[in-house]
Amino acid sequence: MQRRRLTVAALAATIAALFSTGAASADEEHSAVVRYDSFQQRGGYTLGDYAQRWSNPYGLGEAAQNDTRNFDGGAFNVRATPFTVGSDYSVFDHLKYLALSNRSFDVPRRGSVTFSSQIKAATPGTVAGLTQHGVYGPSGSWTDPGLAPPPLAPYAAQVLEGQQAGAVMNMIDFCTGQLFDWFVSGNRAFALIERLPTNVTGNTANPNCPGATYVGREKMYTQIIEEVPAAAGVAHKVSITYGHRGDEGTVHYRLDGRPVATVENVGVPLDQQGVHYTGIYPSLGAGEKLGDQIHSFAIGHGLFSLLDAFPFQHPEAPELSVSIPVGSSNPSDAGRARLFGQGANASFDDFEVKIVDAGH
Repeated sequence: MQRRRLTVAALAATIAALFSTGAASADEEHSAVVRYDSFQQRGGYTLGDYAQRWSNPYGLGEAAQNDTRNFDGGAFNVRATPFTVGSDYSVFDHLKYLALSNRSFDVPRRGSVTFSSQIKAATPGTVAGLTQHGVYGPSGSWTDPGLAPPPLAPYAAQVLEGQQAGAVMNMIDFCTGQLFDWFVSGNRAFALIERLPTNVTGNTANPNCPGATYVGREKMYTQIIEEVPAAAGVAHKVSITYGHRGDEGTVHYRLDGRPVATVENVGVPLDQQGVHYTGIYPSLGAGEKLGDQIHSFAIGHGLFSLLDAFPFQHPEAPELSVSIPVGSSNPSDAGRARLFGQGANASFDDFEVKIVDAGH
């Protein structure tokens, strides 16, 4: 088992490095398609080729244990079965493996940008209908899942298959903290929308984010919009399309070409808008419309879990902080630990960016 803690300074430094690489954009009145990575190269695709296109600013996570990354079958494959990396601290339990594109892509003033990829995922060790337990208290309040929890208020919530383990495509703007994600697990998939707080992104200290504003309790949110079936054992095409006009931003999620979810007023939590979503997780503030603040996105992919409680031990909401033991990948700890034998075996392919510029 490995535990990780990242400082805000380290986060800010790695994010600044990511955004110093420049951006790609479409010309006015033009549609452009960037085939960012199909994991094929004359003479064979290698980890060196991968590093030209992708960075691991938060470390290799699960891949650091026993690097399972390969390009068999002309795809990027990574396996962590079971998960062995965990943390009862902030959002860092979520990142089992994360790679970010070495380019960011501009959002046209009028038009849209679409990120798409193929994801095939198996998530052995996940438990149907699992209820996750913890206690309300700061990080480290409950450390051993084999022992009774400390005398603190109990926390319990049923978690989806993809929250236990998932293969994920991310669409990320670190300057505002706005993210759009697809999670694909063994039999399910869900669309997620999120705005990360400043203590995670370091956006206000990033010289590549001029004018970035502080994101705290009133503006951050993480919400699972819709969960749908996803056939096991096959690759699924996931896509996310974002466009804006003025401060009105809209995002569309599609799975295998089928519309699954649309969110308007990006930056305003779904429960604050009074629109349908899964109920995971209620927001703490009104948020704000971000359409005129979002200028570009990077692509991410990796392996994630999302077992804990929003706002993930954020210092502005200590009364909502939940501690869950890390555990040691023991299946008997299911529901009482972050690691209970679940894991993910994923293949990613055909990362593509389509930019449609409708002019001014």
